[in-house]
Amino acid sequence: MATLGLRDLYMATVTEAADGAETFGTPKKLAQAISAKLTTTLADGTLYADDGVAEQVSEFANAKLVLEVADLADADTATLLGAKVDETSKIVFSNKDDAPPYVAIGFRAKKTGGKFRYVWLYKGKFSMPSEEFATKAEKIEFKSPTIEGTFQALNKNGAWKADITALPTDTAAATWFTAVPEPAAT
Repeated sequence: MATLGLRDLYMATVTEAADGAETFGTPKKLAQAISAKLTTTLADGTLYADDGVAEQVSEFANAKLVLEVADLADADTATLLGAKVDETSKIVFSNKDDAPPYVAIGFRAKKTGGKFRYVWLYKGKFSMPSEEFATKAEKIEFKSPTIEGTFQALNKNGAWKADITALPTDTAAATWFTAVPEPAAT
C-alpha cells in the first residue's frame, strides 16, 4: 500500500434528511494537500467462557483525519467549521456557538505504475485547528494549517469510506471527484 504523493483534496457537503438518510453535495476542490493521516478506532469486545475466548467482535467506531494543507481559503475554513462570512467585507467571524456541518472528504495518492489510490471519507466534522505563527528570520520557514476531523459511518447504510486503486482512465477513477461514490442499494 505504499504511496508516493498526495493530491486533489475535495470536500462535499453532507445533508441529513428527516429520517437520517444522508445525501452528498457536488464535490468542490478544497486546498493543496501536504499530508493526510487517517487513524481508525475500533470498538472491541471479548466474551470469555469455559476458561477461554468464546467470541471476539471488532467493529468500526470512528476515524480521525488530520489534514495538512498549503493554505485553507477563508470561505473553506468557514464552511468546515460552521463560521459565518460577512458577504460585504468577506471577514470570517467565529463564534463559540458555531456548529461544524458534516462533510465528505476525497483525495488521491499516487502509487507506482501510473496508478492512484482514490479515497472518500463519507461523514465527518472538523474541529477548530491550532494555528502557529512565527517571524521571518534568515531562513524561510513555512507554517501550514492543519485541521482534524472525526468521521463516522453513514446512517443509511453503515458505510464510512470508499477507496480504490486504479489508473486515472478507469471508470471509477475518471468520475471520482465529480460525485461522491456510494455503494449500490441492497
